Amino acid sequence: MFMDDGITYNINDNDAQTVNISNGKHFKSDIINHWKDIDIEQVKVVVYRDSLEQAFLHFNGSGTDKKNWFSQNGLLNSSYIDLKTASPNVKGYHFSIEGHKRRRFYVNKSFGGCQNDAGWLLVAEGGFCKMFYEPLNTLTILYSPTNTYKTMMDIKASTCQPLTHKADICSIPVQLAFSSYCYKLCNKSLQETNLQDKIQKLEKVLTVERKATSKYRRSITSAPDDRFSSQTMGLVGALCIALVVGFIVTLDCVTICQKCSKANKVTTVKEGCTNEVKRGNQQQEKA
Repeated sequence: MFMDDGITYNINDNDAQTVNISNGKHFKSDIINHWKDIDIEQVKVVVYRDSLEQAFLHFNGSGTDKKNWFSQNGLLNSSYIDLKTASPNVKGYHFSIEGHKRRRFYVNKSFGGCQNDAGWLLVAEGGFCKMFYEPLNTLTILYSPTNTYKTMMDIKASTCQPLTHKADICSIPVQLAFSSYCYKLCNKSLQETNLQDKIQKLEKVLTVERKATSKYRRSITSAPDDRFSSQTMGLVGALCIALVVGFIVTLDCVTICQKCSKANKVTTVKEGCTNEVKRGNQQQEKA
């Protein structure tokens, strides 16, 4: 799929492009078909399991094509501490996308017969060591779960455990060899009461008060914005509001002053009339 020229897979399917969720869909970008036309600087190969990164290989992509970037010479960094210094002179050493006998993205340390083949990474299309670690006609990704190489049999066995009692079977058996299987075992040693206690403790530890969350704090606070344009808009807005409020207050002040002035005039007239009446009364009393 990777090496097919001019072909893409699920380029419009978001589920296929979600790298940390297993959904059985393959994705191939059209970038791979135009590798030489794009100035690719770095490439990273990552293996995910249960949505978590398990292993990675980081390469220099400058001046490469869609195949030769995957090499020991181009390796910049890796989760495997012994990969960069592995000897290419050992029988069975492989480090290439094309690989060997239906094995792609093949990073192998040595051959020792199917039971003793050892390496770091393998995308097997199935068939050659079908009785040991490569199921027939099945696409299988094998990777060392540690930071060093492992035998392919150990890698295969790292995903499950040997069967001890038939009652312990919790999943479909995985074939390791012609007559060798392994299973994921039930954990019956954990009592329900202990499990409930652990769940309650975890709930207490993981519970976060609503008012302590950043979402709540953001809902009651304004985010700072130091841009000059934002500050200018804020100042203009504040000035407009101040002008409107000032205009309204000024009108109210004028109205109040006018009312006070009229009230003073009325009081003065009343006082004048009162004084005239008093003078008239005094003159009548004298007469």
